[in-house]
Amino acid sequence: MSLIASTAGIVLFSFTAGIAMVATVMLSVFMLAILFLTFAPLRSSEWAGREDATATAASAEPSDD
Repeated sequence: MSLIASTAGIVLFSFTAGIAMVATVMLSVFMLAILFLTFAPLRSSEWAGREDATATAASAEPSDD
């Protein structure tokens, strides 16, 4: 038995498990980004005023010039 054959038997890895692992990591990064964007305005005073500015700009009427 060669060294490569013996290590192939030890490592339990399949293509499906690799795809599932990559998908899990990508989902975790996406969820962390969503949580960061959700809680960043609560922690930082610099981000807090940006929510009010978009609400004010949305209620402004366009001019007919």
